[in-house]
Amino acid sequence: MKSKHLFRIFVLLAMLLSVFGTSSQAFAKEAPLNQLNATIIDRSTAYWDAIYPGSVDSLRYERWSFALTETNDFSITATTTSGDLVPLLTLLDGNGNPLTQAAGSLTSNQPAGSYFVQVQPQTGSGFYNLTIRKVTLVVEPSVSTVVTPASFNIGQTAVATISLNNVPASGYTSAEFTCTYNYSVVEVSGITDAGLFGADSVMVVNGPQNGEFIVALAGSNGNKATTSGAAFTFTVTGLQAGESPVECTARVSTGDATLTGIPSTPATVTVSTPQGALAGQVLASKPVTVSLYNADTTLASSVVVNPDGTFNMPALAGTYTVTATASGFLSAQGSPVITSGNTTTMQTISLIAGDIDGNGVIDQYDAM
Repeated sequence: MKSKHLFRIFVLLAMLLSVFGTSSQAFAKEAPLNQLNATIIDRSTAYWDAIYPGSVDSLRYERWSFALTETNDFSITATTTSGDLVPLLTLLDGNGNPLTQAAGSLTSNQPAGSYFVQVQPQTGSGFYNLTIRKVTLVVEPSVSTVVTPASFNIGQTAVATISLNNVPASGYTSAEFTCTYNYSVVEVSGITDAGLFGADSVMVVNGPQNGEFIVALAGSNGNKATTSGAAFTFTVTGLQAGESPVECTARVSTGDATLTGIPSTPATVTVSTPQGALAGQVLASKPVTVSLYNADTTLASSVVVNPDGTFNMPALAGTYTVTATASGFLSAQGSPVITSGNTTTMQTISLIAGDIDGNGVIDQYDAM
């Protein structure tokens, strides 16, 4: 009779474990030193929406394993049941690498695979209930500005693409974009419809002027923007060195004559002064100075060559006059063209000795 009661108790325990999932201290391991040498207890989950009780403190963390058979949006929540615990949740991949972290609750989207959620105290200690649930993540529509390339030189151009993202299935009948930029650093031109609102869409542009312009787009003949993608593009040209934010905010309409604002993601462009370099080798038995002059004969830069006669000097792109001079030697001159991002190398030269009076020729006065 007693054995029959013991058997019933064993069956009841087995049923409880099958409902709430298994929870066992398979093995304990030491956490990294930055986690105060806490012991991590490995446990496991078996079902969505089940409640898994646990407890943690500053020296004891718990790591729950779970598996996804397909890509899922899900939330993980740890609710304190006793004590002053504020639980910190860390989602880890199958190799134990952290993916995301939050206090109390976190939401994520992950592909099929093995995962862990580690529960530890952010503050305090105590008991908690852990739940993992499938959720549907709400992805909001937005507008983004992308400039390619994001860095370019004065006089060069880039293409800005303005895109509507996460467009709902019902689509947009029209959209109004307000774009801003630093007009002292860049200028805007070539605003072009990208066709998101279908064939024969209507585009009205106001500006650009003083760093702002407005673009209105609408479908015609019943056409709408029903997919995410580029709404329009424009050209950005560098005017002077500096940075400029480039942002287009948007208000969209689903056909109810109401424009609703959506979040925007701006871009930043960097305009640089085009620069290259001049290199070469000048041989003489005395120190040589290489000087670079602008087209208007003003000095751009100068450098004393290395002991072996080599030199390498940065310079803005352009056409220059370069001279090499040394005391008691005839000077040499050239006309290099320096291009952005490149090094122009002059041919190796040897200065001729004998110009003692420095008048540019070797004559009887030098002999005297």
